[in-house]
Amino acid sequence: MIYDLSQPVFHDAPHWCTYPSIRVTLEHKIAVDGFNAEHVKFTTHSGTHIDAPFHFVEGAETVEQLPLDYFVAPALTLDLRAKTPRSRIGAEDLRTALGDHDVNGCIVLLKTGWGDRRGFTKEFLQQYPYLTGEAAEFLVERGIKGVGTECLSIGGFEPGEGAPAHLALLGAKKLIVEDLQIPDAFLDGNLRWFAAFPIKLKGASAAWTRAVAWDGEEFPAESLKRIPTQVRRD
Repeated sequence: MIYDLSQPVFHDAPHWCTYPSIRVTLEHKIAVDGFNAEHVKFTTHSGTHIDAPFHFVEGAETVEQLPLDYFVAPALTLDLRAKTPRSRIGAEDLRTALGDHDVNGCIVLLKTGWGDRRGFTKEFLQQYPYLTGEAAEFLVERGIKGVGTECLSIGGFEPGEGAPAHLALLGAKKLIVEDLQIPDAFLDGNLRWFAAFPIKLKGASAAWTRAVAWDGEEFPAESLKRIPTQVRRD
């Protein structure tokens, strides 16, 4: 089964509250022009998107410079639904949620429940649980390939809360995917394939993606070493 983990983009959809509103308008109509065509206007960090290292690291890779295998890996979902608004997701939270799981080479998905709260509320826009820099470093040390979150950002909303986790992950060239909706079914402790291929937007710090996951064989820790690292780009 294939799962859609992306949030929908639509006119005036929820987004980072300091960014311009999302605009999606029907510019051409069949009744008038003989065809339908839309015009969209919103930032690269609105909707479900990936962050490239360039987002926080000057001179680092932009979206189109990242190889295709950067965006796909086995994924494990961690149950963090007990986290309250404005709470910090620390290393100990992750250690407890991980249990005995080996996440080397995996994308870790943070199931906070915020994906179901998406809307123009202060709780969703500003008071979501966020990953601390220490927690991000904890995951990097365990060899993760990336992190996905249901929240608008991997880091917190208030000044000084956003940079530490971004720097720890992007500085280590780890994938970040934000504004996901992770199914409750993923809390079964099983690994699934995950992919979030972005639009090939040249020179960008982020790009929109249709994040998906699908069931497959179980992936024991030793098999992670055999995941191909090169994918043809043509």
